[in-house]
Amino acid sequence: MYGEVCMRGKKHSEEVRAQVMASLLAGQGVMEVASQYNLDASVVSRWRSALPDNQLQVIATKKGERIEHLLFEYLTETLVTLKEQAIIARERDYVTKQPAGELAVLHGVMADKAVRLLEAAHRATANGQEQPAQP
Repeated sequence: MYGEVCMRGKKHSEEVRAQVMASLLAGQGVMEVASQYNLDASVVSRWRSALPDNQLQVIATKKGERIEHLLFEYLTETLVTLKEQAIIARERDYVTKQPAGELAVLHGVMADKAVRLLEAAHRATANGQEQPAQP
């Protein structure tokens, strides 16, 4: 039958298959695509297996690079925010208006986080995982 793909008795249009393949090549997972197109995951998995391994590897690499980039951006923004909060927390006017108990908690949390960041940086350097600075 022209324009249809028959998989174990159930027919799927070439258009659906093309959309599924495009979604897989865009980096979506089998389960996500199956749900999106209301298909059995085994059908999507079989179609995925028809894709050349090198194509899937390129997609996986790009997806991994994107996640790494997003993670880097998120951590950068978090550290910038924490720095700004630390600047406010060191202002005499701010400190003198805070209850002693809240200052103690603030100091403890900030000190603990600073030590943890230093430890993580040290481990990364010691394990050879230090990454070059990103733009």
